[in-house]
Amino acid sequence: MRVNLQAESLAHGGEAIARHQGRVVFLRGAAPGDVVEAEVRGEGRFEHATALRVLERGGSRVDPPCPIVDRCGGCAVQHVAYDAQLAAKRDLTADALERIGGFPRGSYELGAIVPSPRQFRYRRRARMHRAPGGRWGFAQAGASEVEPVDACLLFEPLLEELAAAAGEVPGATDLGLLAGQKHGAVDLRGQVSRKRAEKLLQHRLIRGVTLNGEALGDPVVVDAPLTNGARLRARPDTFAQANRDAVPLLQREALAALAGAQRVLELYCGSGTLTLPLLGERNVTAVEGAGPSLSLLRRSADEAGLAVRLIAGDAGKVAASWTEPLDAVLLDPPRTGAADAVRALRAPRIVYVSCDAPTLARDGKLLAQAGYRLAAAVPLDLFPQTAHFEVVATFLR
Repeated sequence: MRVNLQAESLAHGGEAIARHQGRVVFLRGAAPGDVVEAEVRGEGRFEHATALRVLERGGSRVDPPCPIVDRCGGCAVQHVAYDAQLAAKRDLTADALERIGGFPRGSYELGAIVPSPRQFRYRRRARMHRAPGGRWGFAQAGASEVEPVDACLLFEPLLEELAAAAGEVPGATDLGLLAGQKHGAVDLRGQVSRKRAEKLLQHRLIRGVTLNGEALGDPVVVDAPLTNGARLRARPDTFAQANRDAVPLLQREALAALAGAQRVLELYCGSGTLTLPLLGERNVTAVEGAGPSLSLLRRSADEAGLAVRLIAGDAGKVAASWTEPLDAVLLDPPRTGAADAVRALRAPRIVYVSCDAPTLARDGKLLAQAGYRLAAAVPLDLFPQTAHFEVVATFLR
């Protein structure tokens, strides 16, 4: 049945919370304060619904500039004013830590959320999927259908050009894009011939291609040097933070949380986004399970003449077998978290960088059970217009 609902606040995932006949409704496409018409089924304790029509605009609603925002699904909060997005993400950090982790508000220092330098045109990397008609697009979470996307307002201009340069690529099912300063690289997956992949190298913007893990040309994108001379490297088939301008802000918060720590073990180090700024004054051991990422980190450290010990392996197993003295552990796990690793940690300080606040709270609860207290949490908005954000949390034993 169709009913009128008032959106109260944003929930994890970007939906708004509304209530109908005592039941919670997770409402897609509504901003806090909106009164909307929606279809509800009246089944179960909660339900998910989509706003069909806005009847009254709330104070935080803005007109989203993207013409396909309702169909693409990537920018779940583009209809919410940016200051309200920031406030909601900070509140969601505290909500997850209290509700899931058991850390009451006021029991730790919750920092002001760090905003992104850009609200649009900030993405330097993306992964697109094959849409009907051979075009590239994105799929909504939990959906199998791919929405064709001709232009994305989150893409840096060069990333937009790379997407156009790659074209349809017969046989490819997934397209990964990574932009450098003036050139970029492409990752192709699927039944693509080597000859077709090599043809992309003729384009002035594409320096390299990875084809089902094989490197053609030079697919390594190298960033400008840090203050210690190290240059971060990435490939389109390895993980790299998407928001180029916000990476220094994330590095700054991680460094601040590790202040004074000389012996550092880093888990899930990737190609060195957080590792490289640490080198030069600390004894750092970095652990990563993905070989290509670890090779990029080794190249970056060696080029700058910076010492680092690298271990290829599973973070949980390395943590469980670690016997050397440590001042701190730094970890930046995937969205699924690091339960096995945190159960094994015994360092006096743990700095946990998370891209999912509920997962952080779950792992934080494990740390609390092992004798740690949450000292501080700083949320950072590396993904404006989306439901995602990062948190740097510090736990002390």
